[in-house]
Amino acid sequence: MDTHRFAVEPSEVAWKTLALDGDGETRLQMYLTGEDGGPEAVRAQISEGYEVEPHFHLAAQFQLLLEGSMEFPTFRLDAPAVHYTEHNVPYGPFKVSRHDMLVLHTKPGGVVMMRNKKRRYQANTRGRELSRSAHEVDWESLPGHPEARQKVLIPDSRGPSARIIECPPHMAFAPGAPAYGRYEVVLSGSASVGGKSLEAKGLRFVEAGEDAQPLVCGPDGASLMVLTFDQDAAESYGGSTQDAIAGMEQ
Repeated sequence: MDTHRFAVEPSEVAWKTLALDGDGETRLQMYLTGEDGGPEAVRAQISEGYEVEPHFHLAAQFQLLLEGSMEFPTFRLDAPAVHYTEHNVPYGPFKVSRHDMLVLHTKPGGVVMMRNKKRRYQANTRGRELSRSAHEVDWESLPGHPEARQKVLIPDSRGPSARIIECPPHMAFAPGAPAYGRYEVVLSGSASVGGKSLEAKGLRFVEAGEDAQPLVCGPDGASLMVLTFDQDAAESYGGSTQDAIAGMEQ
């Protein structure tokens, strides 16, 4: 088994800058490309004060806000924070400040703008949209690890789940095989898997059914964001993030 296949150290990934509609730009790192129907992960930094228009993605998605804030019409997220949508669930607009985020899919997922009259009929208006900022949640103990603690941002009972785990030095994180896929993101500190080091904002994706090697925290410990998908992530409904980025470059 290739333990490095879906482990990404951000210092090894090139940046590209793309213009946005209006007066704005985004800096992107394509962590995982969705090759062969696999996971997609892209890091995005959107210029200060830009308002992202309403849209939806064609796959289940976690947005992980690493830094800054996202202001939606009825709520605000302050990093670290998560925003989850089922496939085709529209969201936005949202305005960004000091922005840095990861957009995470288990399978390729394109994007459709709600202003696209020919395609917005595909919107899944009954699907789930879940969000939470870490500052809204209290710390609690982590079962089986007396020196660690966690914040549960989205509980397992909601289907998809999100939690921050604060780990002591050298702790081995091995929660077992996910049913539909899981991302493990290093928020701070460092970790390694199979000898590959991951610094802050690095990640590892674990495929559905994979009993992956433990993620081992570094000498100063690590803070991990663990994002677990449910059955809605089993399919992609067309397109890809890489294709959408290619379209922006034209």
